[in-house]
Amino acid sequence: MKQKKPNKPGCKIFVLLISLLIFSFAVCCPTDSQAQDATAQLEYRLEHLVDDTARVNVLLKLGEQYCSINNDKALMYLQEAFTISTSLNYTEGIGKSLLWQGRVYYYKDDYPLSNKYFDKAEKALATTNDQESLAFLYFAKAVNCKIRGDYIHAVELYQQAIQVAEETGNTILMATCYAGIGRVLLDRNEPEKAMSYFREALIFKKLSNDLKGEANILSAIAITFDQTGATDSSLAYHYRALKIKEEFGMDRSVASSEYQIAGVLIKKGCYRDAEKALNSAMDIFSQMDEKTGIIISKLRLAAAKNKQGKPGSVDLALEGLAMARKIDNPNLISHSYKVLSDIYAFNDDYKESYNYLLKYKTIQDSLFSSEKERILVELEAKYQAEKKDNEIKLLKSETEVQRKNNLLLIVLIVVFAGVIVMLTYFFRLKSTAFKRQQMLLEQEKIIHRQEHQIDEKEKQLLQEQLESKNRELASKALEMIRYNDAISSIIEKLEDLNSTLKESPETVKPIKDIIRELENHNKQNIWSEFEKIFKNIHSDFYDKLLTICPDLSASEIKTAALLKLNLTTKEIAAITFKSEGGIKTTRYRLRKKLNLSSDDKLVPFLMQI
Repeated sequence: MKQKKPNKPGCKIFVLLISLLIFSFAVCCPTDSQAQDATAQLEYRLEHLVDDTARVNVLLKLGEQYCSINNDKALMYLQEAFTISTSLNYTEGIGKSLLWQGRVYYYKDDYPLSNKYFDKAEKALATTNDQESLAFLYFAKAVNCKIRGDYIHAVELYQQAIQVAEETGNTILMATCYAGIGRVLLDRNEPEKAMSYFREALIFKKLSNDLKGEANILSAIAITFDQTGATDSSLAYHYRALKIKEEFGMDRSVASSEYQIAGVLIKKGCYRDAEKALNSAMDIFSQMDEKTGIIISKLRLAAAKNKQGKPGSVDLALEGLAMARKIDNPNLISHSYKVLSDIYAFNDDYKESYNYLLKYKTIQDSLFSSEKERILVELEAKYQAEKKDNEIKLLKSETEVQRKNNLLLIVLIVVFAGVIVMLTYFFRLKSTAFKRQQMLLEQEKIIHRQEHQIDEKEKQLLQEQLESKNRELASKALEMIRYNDAISSIIEKLEDLNSTLKESPETVKPIKDIIRELENHNKQNIWSEFEKIFKNIHSDFYDKLLTICPDLSASEIKTAALLKLNLTTKEIAAITFKSEGGIKTTRYRLRKKLNLSSDDKLVPFLMQI
């Protein structure tokens, strides 16, 4: 009895995983003859370079070229590039060498180690301006996530890579990332959505004139048609892709296309054509020592031979199983058990078919449990994301209200602040004006004080000058007194002589004339000189005195002038050639005319005029 096919997603996902893994090899690492020539030129150039950044860049290019062809050789070049970059502190070289070492370990199927190198590379590249390498890093990390079944992070990383690639204008990488998202959607059994991404990627590839990339996108579209059951469309796209790949000598991609074409041909019942395509694919995989490709090609070739009733299908499938066990790949082992079960069932050996089917189910259950756990985690993540989205919407609503309130509060604060600023401004203006006024007042006070000091000094100076003049005038008065005393002494002697010569009239008369002339001359010259000095010192004294009392006599005016100098009655009498009694009488008349009550007030009054 025929076995019913198990309704598990593992087999379908496995087939897509294998095809897409091979497809990703082809996207990044074409190996045509031109590339081989370029590699040879780089290796020749490397021999003549010293340990500097130029050598590092050549080593990185060689590591990139050998990445999917010769893993060990690629690692040798990349590790040397890392060592030189570290010694030169060449951050960009360090980041790129780590990035491509991670890519090498990806091709060696060591995904955990690959991710470790990618994480180190990201830290280094984040500090440089090498956006191209950073975009490719996100793409490479996305591929690793997709292979592990971490579709959420894979899509996020693809989108990151698209964003960075768009900034740098790298349409080829953008197309590759769109294709990567499409392959994730294929794994999630969403072919319609996947197709839209593949067509988007195809547009970018055509705009970039990237025929190799276009071929890989055509292969992805063909796989999508195959998943929806449109086998004719699938074959048409596969053959278009195969033609381009053969033209460019893309051996690995050619083998992948041959393998995919064989799968579609088997569905259509074209077993001989499928066998021919598989033999071609297996030859290429063998030349490249691509074990995964060899295993899946052997298993599919075993199924094609079995459908044709050809011998050796079981042996071929067992060879594939042995190789799968050798590389310890649960998916390939499970797939081998399923192919053997189908072969034995087709040949009516239900016991063996059942045994292999049990083994297949055991591994599938294990894989399904992991897949189920992953799906549950993904669903939980979706639930949490939706919950978070709802919370974000609520927060946005609350935030909008809060934003309006904050806006109103800000407006009020701005208005209040404006009022405060204006008040502060006016207060400062008023304060400044007040301070300026105070300063002016202070300056006026200082000026007044200085003017007062100047006036005081001028008064003091005038007083000193007046006192000096008065002293000069008093000195002159004393000189006049002494002069008068001398003249008086001479006159007295002449008079005495005259007395002795009375008997000689001829002599007496001349002597009397001399005495008279001395008296007249003395009176006129001495007083004239004194008055001149007095008027210079007290220029307005006579005017003021006559204003007070216009009817003063000349004798009274002279006596008043001498009293102003604070001279005694005796000194005045000597100067004026009058007796002291006559001077007292003149003082009395002067006091009466000036309406002064006592003689003590006469001198101070005259001194003030």
